[in-house]
Amino acid sequence: MEKGRYISVAILLLAFGAVCAFADSEKIDFVPGRLGVCSPWYYVSPADIDLQASYCGFDPAQKKRIANLSIGKKALDMIENADKVVLASVFLFDVLYADGKPELDIVGKLTDLLVKKRRENPDFSVIIMLDPINKAYNNRRGPAVKRLSASGADIFYSDLVSTNSATALGVGETLRDGLRLADNLSLGVVSKVLSVVASPKIPIKNDLDEDGISIEALWNAAAIKANHRKLLVTDSGDTYEALVSSANPHNASTGSANYSISVKGDLAKYIYMNIRADVELSIKLDYTYWSDASARYRDSFLKDKLPAFKTSSYLVAFKSKKTPVGVRYVTEGQIRREILRLLKAAKGDDEIRIQMFYLSDIEVVNAIADTAARVKKPVRLILDPSKDAFGKIKDGTPNRQVAAYLMEKKKKLGLNLEIRWYDTHGEQNHAKIMSIANAKADKYEVITGSANWTGKNLKDINMESNLSLQNARGVCGKFNALFDKLWTNSDGLVYTIKYEGKYEKHAGMSKWLDGEKWGYVSW
Repeated sequence: MEKGRYISVAILLLAFGAVCAFADSEKIDFVPGRLGVCSPWYYVSPADIDLQASYCGFDPAQKKRIANLSIGKKALDMIENADKVVLASVFLFDVLYADGKPELDIVGKLTDLLVKKRRENPDFSVIIMLDPINKAYNNRRGPAVKRLSASGADIFYSDLVSTNSATALGVGETLRDGLRLADNLSLGVVSKVLSVVASPKIPIKNDLDEDGISIEALWNAAAIKANHRKLLVTDSGDTYEALVSSANPHNASTGSANYSISVKGDLAKYIYMNIRADVELSIKLDYTYWSDASARYRDSFLKDKLPAFKTSSYLVAFKSKKTPVGVRYVTEGQIRREILRLLKAAKGDDEIRIQMFYLSDIEVVNAIADTAARVKKPVRLILDPSKDAFGKIKDGTPNRQVAAYLMEKKKKLGLNLEIRWYDTHGEQNHAKIMSIANAKADKYEVITGSANWTGKNLKDINMESNLSLQNARGVCGKFNALFDKLWTNSDGLVYTIKYEGKYEKHAGMSKWLDGEKWGYVSW
């Protein structure tokens, strides 16, 4: 009897050691921090995970865009059904850059619904984490933020000093770190002086603040990086649901091509805790727009309004016949690691579809080329032509250079690779998604979220969030069917055009490569 007990204990210790060794090799974070997170694999039923898509096609007969929008509708549905809390972390939640009437006034609809939820239940928590661009890196308050705060919502802004520098020289971080240190050493005197010096506005026309940009705003914008996440978490009873998306709740973006994945269960609680870590830092740094400015409210906020889950409540991650779909949450540099893992594992009859807004990270680009040299079926890419940006015209960097680079490799090495352009008409192919499918091997993988495949998005500079899926037959099939429609224009609308011709010319390889090297770029 005693011997059997020792054997059982030994087996448990070995199993625990194996789990720890696996977790260490995979750099899994069982308790999510704020940055660089890689969750365990969570397993859910096909009914608890879904793909949403928003996109436009051009109707040549009517000479106008035809919109199909489902991401905003899903977000509104989640909020409508929420019982206690709406927690979000997004890059743009505003009417910035929006000219004319959008296909969907998503900012207005979301704001109206959140105000309604607060009016119906004063204990309902609305907590929104924003990138500093929404306040013009200074003190701007957009109309949605003003309305939400007046209704009792609390608005937070992410601190970006702690992420890697976007530029090789780190000018923005050096300046901001120095100012922060000086302020601490002077017991706040420096910040008081700067508030006077920086308050005068430079009277130049800009997209952020109609009164001009302050000197302080220019200092903060010098870092040229962002909280680029697009996350929503809500509760319904004891069930939490998360939406991980490439779409900003932003009127000027509603016609652009985007994807999101919604998932119910313990992973949603895990994502909640990741956003909570960002809120906690913002409270410490006072990067907040409180609905209640009292010290009592601020000091008890995390406990009362955004309570932490016990670790055990979101670590259940078991695969079964009822829960066969694996899903993992990754942020920042861990997204790059996951993309490379998926590409390097692709082989044989695997079919790879990639739809991308910005593609420029050199290692990822070369991994795509290497994969195209191994697989039997063409790696297919739908790329944005890097032309449209909220009414402004760009020169095609970086996608046109990257496409030319890949097509030259195809010519030299005989790669199994095809490229088409999303033929934009003011909107953007803002998607960031890849699927790898193989019906013979029962392989159905998808990765999508906020991260473009660029150095700034994948090297711990921007704050980013993605989901990686395995054994996701339903989600993968849904995306593949839509991708094929966009590829072939099979419903009579024009979504994509061939690589050769309209967008083949570019501004030079050095502009792409130097941009990736030095980081002084918008992508």
